[in-house]
Amino acid sequence: MPRSPTFDRDAKVEQAMQLFWEKGYESTSVQDLVDHLGLNRSSLYNAFGGKHELYLEALDRYRREDIEWLQEQLREAPTAVEGIRQAFVAVAERATESCCGCFTTNAAVECAPRDASTQKRARKSFEKMRSLFRAAVERAQEEGTIDPSRDAKAVGCHLTNAYNGIHLTAKTDPPDKVVQDIVEETLRGLTCSSGDAPA
Repeated sequence: MPRSPTFDRDAKVEQAMQLFWEKGYESTSVQDLVDHLGLNRSSLYNAFGGKHELYLEALDRYRREDIEWLQEQLREAPTAVEGIRQAFVAVAERATESCCGCFTTNAAVECAPRDASTQKRARKSFEKMRSLFRAAVERAQEEGTIDPSRDAKAVGCHLTNAYNGIHLTAKTDPPDKVVQDIVEETLRGLTCSSGDAPA
């Protein structure tokens, strides 16, 4: 009968998340995990099942934290447009500080095309992002800062695509102005039809 783990499982998942996020799935070996987590192979397999299972658990942790972070950015702002701006400015800062990109977006590019479990997780994350941005757009339409004739669902999809695209662009280590221009043009296009460009 396997012994109960004597380590902090949550802390090990956090460590694994950071490693997978930095190196990707294929470039992270079981030995890398053993070394990084400070576990022997039998403990790793007994606790997590294997590399793939640990990857999915780490991805789930990241996805949960990432969505909670986006929700916080959108909800804490005094207006919906300012919440969207806040989210884009903050994610641009995070993306340019590190070339690791977004773990979920990385997973969608690297593993989702050939792994149904990863594809399902990435799809759910993007669906949730689209839903959050759509709600923010609908709120902005009620506030009079986005033209109410625009399709809030379509705008939410556009914002999600631009939001995730910032991470991909930042992975190429471009000049900061490139990312800043993406943010500014996305926000300008959001409100230009109503005659109220974001400050």
